[in-house]
Amino acid sequence: MKKIISLTIAGFLALSLGACGTGGNDGQQEGGLPQTYKDGIYEGASEPWDHGAESATVEIADGKIKSIVLKRLGTDGVEVDYEDWKGQEVDGRLYPDLNKYRTDMANDMIKKQSYDVDTISGATTTTKNWKISVQKALEKAK
Repeated sequence: MKKIISLTIAGFLALSLGACGTGGNDGQQEGGLPQTYKDGIYEGASEPWDHGAESATVEIADGKIKSIVLKRLGTDGVEVDYEDWKGQEVDGRLYPDLNKYRTDMANDMIKKQSYDVDTISGATTTTKNWKISVQKALEKAK
């Protein structure tokens, strides 16, 4: 009798856990399989905020993320000059190294094949918005 109850509980747990998919929101399909996308180049953008907006261009080849270009736009809609954003202090304000951050984040996303990567302290809003931008581009590629 104990064996029957144990087997029943184990079977129930296995079925319950197997039904818990990722929902596809992190670059994976239900069941944990990698998401595949339609080949092409896709654009995504975040909502504007006090200091501008972020955007992404994502290239899909053979169903996978091949390249990502992340951009930071000023309030005028023009891409910032990343030479001004090298982690130095300018006029009493510390500017994060956005050029490094955008390269590192894009590489992490390509490696993981997902927009769901860590944000970067010191540029939290910008890096969150880059994730949103890539997510929107990938939605177009489904």
